[in-house]
Amino acid sequence: MTTPPAIEFNKLPPEEKAQLLFQKAVRLHQSNKLDEALKYYAQCTQLDGTFADAYNNMAVALRKLGRFNAALTCYKRSLAIRPDHGATYSNMGNVLNDLDRLEEALAAHTKAIELMPDELLYLYNAALVLRDAGKCKDAIALFNKILNIDPDYKNCRWDRALTYLMSGDFETGFAEYDARWSLDRSPPRTFIQPRWTGEALTDCTLFIHREQGFGDAIQFVRLLPLIKEKFGGTVILETPPELMRLFEQMDAVDQLIPSGQVPPVFDFWVPLMSLGHILHIRENCIPGTPPYLHKPDKHPLHLRPAPKGGMNIGIAWAGSPTHQNDRRRSVALDLFLPLANDADTTLISLQKGPACKDLMTTGANCVVLDAGKDLKDFADSAALIDQLDLVVTVDTSVAHLAGAMGKEVWVLLPFTPDWRWMWHRNDSPWYPDMRLFRQDHPGDWEGCFRKIYRALAEKRLRQMRNRDTTPT
Repeated sequence: MTTPPAIEFNKLPPEEKAQLLFQKAVRLHQSNKLDEALKYYAQCTQLDGTFADAYNNMAVALRKLGRFNAALTCYKRSLAIRPDHGATYSNMGNVLNDLDRLEEALAAHTKAIELMPDELLYLYNAALVLRDAGKCKDAIALFNKILNIDPDYKNCRWDRALTYLMSGDFETGFAEYDARWSLDRSPPRTFIQPRWTGEALTDCTLFIHREQGFGDAIQFVRLLPLIKEKFGGTVILETPPELMRLFEQMDAVDQLIPSGQVPPVFDFWVPLMSLGHILHIRENCIPGTPPYLHKPDKHPLHLRPAPKGGMNIGIAWAGSPTHQNDRRRSVALDLFLPLANDADTTLISLQKGPACKDLMTTGANCVVLDAGKDLKDFADSAALIDQLDLVVTVDTSVAHLAGAMGKEVWVLLPFTPDWRWMWHRNDSPWYPDMRLFRQDHPGDWEGCFRKIYRALAEKRLRQMRNRDTTPT
């Protein structure tokens, strides 16, 4: 339907004009022309201030654009007009979760469930908030309820697997981890050879294909020596080009191939992240003690050692902007600067990607050494990290690399962490030399950094005491 000629349109009552504009907005919305759609939704509400669907749809578009506070206002306007609408409560719960207002989000989802108890979407949304709030047992109970009604419901099985892992139940979580292949964003790869499920590999070749991010690869290659030890055979590992030089030192890998290259002949294949289930990884039994990755023998990166009693500290403040949880895990560079208040401390940026511009925009380039521009791949990063006294980073591949090298690393975590850091631990079973600094409540990076500042002051005090008691 097209908008009538202006002369006819202008003769219509306001409510009918609003309906026609709403239909046009919906078509634009469905075509993902969100800003244009918003313009027409707004015109609808100007013509008809009681148009609840226009406010609701406006909020949906605003949320997709990341304009969470405006979306929340629109949802509240919609509910003020139509107070018993379950879908709007559930939608509002989602944007409240985006804003890290978890208690309010759960209350909104609970209201949606009260209004429409048989709607599985509202149960699912509530389960996600429960998990984000650290109430894993309650979240799993809701996921189970949904799957008992519809075993193939949406992404429910995948989210339940992540919740098991976050709770520390690696056995169940990794057993269900293959649910990731049911997601639209991660279609499974197919090969004519059989998938490996733990058979002996004597006289056989196993092809392990890459998946997910750099940090995932660094975390899980620790399991490859166990494959060689327990099953024998030849191991071919596919890896991103950025990790090739770092991984080529691993004795457990017989052949490395970069992503995109046709693999050589093999007998079995397996996704890298599926090894957690095949090898029966448990929270209290993770093979591959660091250091299992090392700096390259030859490299051009040489850092001047810190003065006696001082420290060279590597920092990274942002992850990939395309990461699903990046809005929660990346922080402002300014918060790192007090780490360099002492004259004998130098901050070295390990940051890569778009966030590198923060050094200039904040003026931090005056007090932070920008090493990121010289890091061509992860082998270069390993060479630099090896020369540091400490690494302080958000949840990025830098954290995994420093941990895998056995370097002392402090990781700043949002209130709702990635599954691998679990809940309520200040250490990591994956990396013994890692300390975790968690937000006490959602969005509290300032409080998190206060813990870091105190920890650094205590570390420097211990160093001074050790220096004073060391005989000359």
